[in-house]
Amino acid sequence: MTALRQDVAPDGTTLLRSIRIESAGFSHAFSTRIGPGGSTDPGFDLSRPGFSPIDLDPAESARNLEHFARLLDSTPPTRPIASPRQVHGPVVVDPEVADQSEADVVVSLDPNRIAAIRTADCVGILLACPKTGAVAAIHSGWRGLVADAPGAAVRALVSRFSADPTQILAAVGPAIGSEVYEVGPEVAEIFQNNGLGSSVVQRMPKPHLNLHSAAIQRLTEAKIQQSLIDG
Repeated sequence: MTALRQDVAPDGTTLLRSIRIESAGFSHAFSTRIGPGGSTDPGFDLSRPGFSPIDLDPAESARNLEHFARLLDSTPPTRPIASPRQVHGPVVVDPEVADQSEADVVVSLDPNRIAAIRTADCVGILLACPKTGAVAAIHSGWRGLVADAPGAAVRALVSRFSADPTQILAAVGPAIGSEVYEVGPEVAEIFQNNGLGSSVVQRMPKPHLNLHSAAIQRLTEAKIQQSLIDG
């Protein structure tokens, strides 16, 4: 597994990218809280208006999204971002209907739209298939990992675009770490009962979850090669 590369734009905005996915010709990035001018307060918030914990102004949210899209596309015009209302499940949508949908996975073969998801503590995963040009953006918190949103994304790439899962490239983005992600015993039990017990860290007074390792497990269960996963 290769670590994601940190890229700092001329204006200070900081993004993370997979060298492997970039080398295959796919424009992509994970945003960070460091925005234009290197600002971190209140941070480079790209959340859907009405869903931000800092009550971001809708106009500022639109500006942030436009700025992010410009950083992805080196030449104008920038492509629209297709991002669904996320509900912590395995539902897959196309980019054409993403903005009006409740889903956590966007799969696409459309070069005119940016398939995107939004994360805070949850894991963001990007998939790219060099064979077909198809891509996927996946939002996976603990519920999405239990429901196997990563597997649903891989199966959709295979069924809709004839992707070969053994050739799919994957990048697992930053998420809350197991050092601080404390959960109740009932959540740990759900993880264990759904085959994710190796990502439960037993600590006192409560167990912790390793979402990063659980995401990698789900990807490899879907036949993605661990050697092709960056994160």
